[in-house]
Amino acid sequence: MTTDPEWEAALDEDVPRLARLLRETGAEEIEIGDDARTIRVRRSSASVAIAAETAAADDVESADDDMVSVSSEQVGVFMALTEPGAPPLVRVGDVVAEGQTIGYVDVLGVAHDVSASADGVVERLLVHDGEIVEYGQLLAELRRSQVAS
Repeated sequence: MTTDPEWEAALDEDVPRLARLLRETGAEEIEIGDDARTIRVRRSSASVAIAAETAAADDVESADDDMVSVSSEQVGVFMALTEPGAPPLVRVGDVVAEGQTIGYVDVLGVAHDVSASADGVVERLLVHDGEIVEYGQLLAELRRSQVAS
């Protein structure tokens, strides 16, 4: 299969623009195209629920200092698996070390590590493999490991 450079350039420009429009407008789906090709970007129903949950959580101050948030530093597609059919890198209840890779964000074919920001136990995973994530979006919560003094 040959690739059309104009189509590749349109994808590189239009997909992020359409994703931004989805966020800004709250629309469920946006489609653009011409007679030959169409680009459709659809919001995942799970990401809508997570966004609502995150917004509600932001409205309440947390007194739990043991919790550590892991947020996306990129806009792209979250990847929890290293390859199709493989188990996810981490699951709820797993112990992780600071700096350990817990997933990836794919940005135009380049995988960027998502790393644990502290030693701890994975308390919640807020996104699933293949979901589109935004910059600053909460991806996971860790409970800091209690170190005996």
